[in-house]
Amino acid sequence: MGAIVYPEKSEEKSAQQDVMARFGDGLPYERERIVHEARFYMAQSAEAMLEAGKRLIILKENEPYGEFMKIVEERIGMPYNTAGRLMKAAIKYLSPSLQQKSPTLVKLGKAKLYELMLEDDEELAELAEGGTIAGLTLDDVDRMSVSELRAALRKDEAALKRSQQLVAEKEKQLQQLSRQLVEGPASGEDDAPQLAPEHWIRLTLDGVGERLKAERQRLGLSQEVFAERCGVKKLTQYNYEKGERYPDVTYLVAAKSIGLDLLFLVTGERTDEASALDVVRDQEEAEVLTAFRHIPGETREVAKRTLTAMTEKKTARSRA
Repeated sequence: MGAIVYPEKSEEKSAQQDVMARFGDGLPYERERIVHEARFYMAQSAEAMLEAGKRLIILKENEPYGEFMKIVEERIGMPYNTAGRLMKAAIKYLSPSLQQKSPTLVKLGKAKLYELMLEDDEELAELAEGGTIAGLTLDDVDRMSVSELRAALRKDEAALKRSQQLVAEKEKQLQQLSRQLVEGPASGEDDAPQLAPEHWIRLTLDGVGERLKAERQRLGLSQEVFAERCGVKKLTQYNYEKGERYPDVTYLVAAKSIGLDLLFLVTGERTDEASALDVVRDQEEAEVLTAFRHIPGETREVAKRTLTAMTEKKTARSRA
C-alpha cells in the first residue's frame, strides 16, 4: 500500500481537515472515541483470526492433506504457514482452559496474541483475571508495543533458562554441604571452601516457586493481594513463584497465617500431620526445618541424618 498523498496545504489545520474529510466518516475529531474505535477494530481482527483458525481446523480434519493445502493456497488465498499459525492460535486461545478468557485476551490484538502463544495456559488465564505474566499486567501488555512485549517475554524466558542451568551446580553444592555437616571435611579437603548454613537454605529452596503459586491459586488470591498480605512487593511475589528468589522465614510465617499449606510448600506432600514448623521453638530451628523438609525424596535420608547431627550439636551447645 502506497503512502497517503495529501494536497499541499500551507496550514496544519487544513491538513487535519483533509484527513478527517477522507477518513473521519463525517464526524468531528475526538481522541477518546478514535482510540476506542481503534482498539475495537483491533479486537475484531484478533477475534476474526480465531474464527478463521477454527474453520481451517475443520477443513484440515475433513479434507485430505493435499486437498487441504490446495484449498488454503488457491481458494482462500493464504500461505500455508499463515494458516498453520491461525490454527495454532485457535487451538491455544479456544482451549477449555482459556476459552472463557479469550474475549479479554483478544482485545490485545492479533500480533500480541501471536507473541503470547508460547506462554502457559494457566499464566494467560491469570493475566486475563488481573494477574501478571513476565511481571506485566494486562494493562501493561496493552500499552506496550509488540516489539516491547516480545523483548519482555524473551527476557523472562532467558531468566528462567539461567535459573535452570544453576540446578546441577546447586545439587553438587548441596551434596557437598550434606557431607560437611554429617561427616565433617574429608581427608585432604581441609582447605576446601565451606558452605555456610544460610547458603544451604538457599540451595534447598529450588522448586518451591511452582508450589507457592499453586497454593496462592488454591486460596483464590491474586499475586498483588497475596504479596500485600505477606508484606512483600508484587514483583517479589512474582520472583518467588518463578524461582528467581527464595522466600525467607518471615514471609513463610505470614503466608501460613493466611492459609498456605506450609508442609506442602516445602515438601510437596500433603498430609494430616502438623508441619514441623508449627512446633519449632526458635527462628534458627525454623530455618533449618524450612530447608531440610524440602529436600527431594532421593536425598531425604541424607537430610534426616544431617538434621539429626545438627540437632545433637545444638543440644550439646545448650548443655555446655
